[in-house]
This record gives sequence, structure tokens and C-alpha cells, in this order.
Amino acid sequence: MTPPVTVSEVWKRYQIGMVHHSLRDALPGLWRRMTRRGETPETESEEGILWALRNVSFEVNQGETLGIIGHNGAGKSTILKLLSGISKQTKGSMKIRGKLAALIEVGAGFHPDLTGRENVFLNGTIMGLRRADVRQLFDQIVEFSELERFIDTPVKRYSSGMYVRLGFAIAAHVNPDVLLIDEVLAVGDMAFQQKCLRRIDELKQMGKTMIFISHNLNAVQRICDRALLFEYGRIVAEGHVDKVISAYREQVMEVERRRFEKAQAKQTARGDEGAGVRIEAIRVLDAEGRAAETIPTGGQVTVEVDYACDRRIDHPTVLVSLDRVDGVLCHVAASQRDGTPVPPLEGKGTLSLTYPSVPLLPNAYRVSVEISEEGRSVPLDSRKHGGFFSITSDQFEGGAVHLDHYWDWEPGRSE
Repeated sequence: MTPPVTVSEVWKRYQIGMVHHSLRDALPGLWRRMTRRGETPETESEEGILWALRNVSFEVNQGETLGIIGHNGAGKSTILKLLSGISKQTKGSMKIRGKLAALIEVGAGFHPDLTGRENVFLNGTIMGLRRADVRQLFDQIVEFSELERFIDTPVKRYSSGMYVRLGFAIAAHVNPDVLLIDEVLAVGDMAFQQKCLRRIDELKQMGKTMIFISHNLNAVQRICDRALLFEYGRIVAEGHVDKVISAYREQVMEVERRRFEKAQAKQTARGDEGAGVRIEAIRVLDAEGRAAETIPTGGQVTVEVDYACDRRIDHPTVLVSLDRVDGVLCHVAASQRDGTPVPPLEGKGTLSLTYPSVPLLPNAYRVSVEISEEGRSVPLDSRKHGGFFSITSDQFEGGAVHLDHYWDWEPGRSE
């Protein structure tokens, strides 16, 4: 059976900073392109050229939901724009079998001067429906969008969240064979996001084929059957969602680590003196007291902080926070709130905070540290995302933390 979506050896090139106002300005670029006809994308000169996609190939099977993840600028949205026909690939082929509906970006396909009602009919027609079909679906679309009060208002007066509500409601109700969904769901409020995810679940049950782009890894893990990881226009990992998400988290941690090292080098070069104390290093240790990048769920974690004082700090306070790489704050430990007075700091030394058992589920995590002084509103020194570690587990569980639990049942009991 032919897959509903086939992408084969696709390349997409953009010219950077090439604006031509006359034929005389355009001729040099035209000559360069003509003389490069025998070159391949791999050998073509990179001057003024951005390859947004490089030799990308994949298929999406009938009824499958494919997740596409990666950092900003990795090529995710470019793929969806090519599939939806908004732009054309430079090289390669793309085939879609069946009716396509796309939710690519906020307001895409809407005419700003038309009302919400008029845009429902316009979009439905663009997606291949007859006016009678749109009229039959109209009440369901409006009810789902929760925009009854504003449906006869020009959409140029809509907020970004209202755009998303109406756009998703249309795309999800025109009964597409293939549905493309970009990161736009992040614009809506939390309640509407959950409503959209439930609708996606319904479409999955109906056997629809979907491609889903999101930075919300929990959503990708929940609804996708398979995933692709993009980096600089190439697919660098593909397969089971958990495996690809793990590769993405490692990628993000490496980027964060380089960013922190660069910021720390700048701070050292400035020689920030006078604050009184400097955080010189942050380490994450396992139960054996060894520096560790991976910790099992339920394992012990110790955060060690090396400091150096320029003066005596009589009443120091220390704050350590743990957050996931997607920005979810997991825990904040503050010595002052815990009623644990830190002794005066002088010279060089090491502070440590130990979690005897960390119930976090597999993900990548970051450690941030602040050292303050009572009576001051601004920390003496801080290191945002100065430490990194991953949680691993042999068992598959959903959610954010592991909770001890057990199952029980009594055969024959009907009460």
C-alpha cells in the first residue's frame, strides 16, 4: 500500500540577503546560478546560501502520527511548508495521497478583512470542500473554537490565541486524510491545548495520518507513534519516540553546556569583583560520590558548589533549583526557607546539597545555584544552568515523577 506521505531526497535552498531592485542587480546572481548548473548541493558554493533541508527522506504510513522535533532553525517548519505547498523544494520529490489539511502558522490562510464566519467557508473551500459541506460542519467548528461571540468579527481583530482556535477547529473538522500541525498549539491556553490533543487522539482512532511538530516533548511522546530529529536541515535520528526524544535531550544538554561555558568565560574575563563571592564550579554526584551525568530514578543526587570569597560573608543564603530542559521547574531548595543557617563564608570552600532519593522520571535536567546575603535583594553570584544530568529508568512510566504504587484485585468481587 502506497504511504500517504512520501518525502524523497529533498533539498531546500534559500538565498540570504539577495534583494534585487533592477535587472542590472539581478544579472550577476543569474550568471552564477547558470555557471553552477553542473554542481550538486554538496559542492555548491555556500556564499549567500542557506540550505534549510539537506537530502531529507522519510515516509509516513497510513494512520501513523509522526513527530518532528529539533532546535529552532533545524528545518522542521520548512518540511511542513513544502508538504502544504506554501513553498517548493529545490531538489527531490514529495508526494501526498488524499486530502490535506495544514495548521502551519498563526493566521495562515486567513484573510484579515473577512470575518471568522467568512474565513471558515474560505478555508473549507481551499481544502476542497463544497459550500454545502462547510455549512454542515460550521456549527461543530464554531463550537470547538469557542468563538461564538466573535465569529462575525473580522479576524484582523483576533488575538493570536483566537487565530489558533479557529484555525485548528477548521483543520480538525474537514475530515482530512493527512493533517499537518506545527508548533502553533503552544499559542493557545492550556485548556484549549488539552482540547486539541483530545481531538488529535480522536483523529488517530479514525485512522488519520498526521505529522506533528512541537517542542512539547510530553505531547510528542503521548500522541506520536514514531519521531524524527532534525539538526541543521538533516535527519540525525529516527525511530521509536522515546529513543529520538532521548537523543534530542542529549543534543539540548550539549548546547546548554556550551552556552554556560561561554557565559562563564565572559564572566571570568570581566573579573567580576566586589560582589564578595564567586561560584567557581558546580558538580552533580551520584550515591558513590562520583561525578555523574546519569542518575537512575530514585537514586541519590548531590549538588556540590565550589566558591571563592573576596570578603567574609556573615549571613549567606544558598538557593539550588532543578528544572527540566523544557523549562519545567521541578524543585527549589533554599537554605533560609529550610531553616538551615549557612555558616559565614571565607576564602575558598565547597557547599553541598543532597537529595537522598530523586523520584524524577527519565528526562534531562539542569541545576542553577544562587548565593545571596541577608539584607540584599540581588544575589552576590549565580550560575543559571551550571550543572546538567539525566535521569534514566528501566521501566516505562508516564508523567513527571515516579510514585510508589501497587495493584490489587479480588476475583469475583462485584461491589
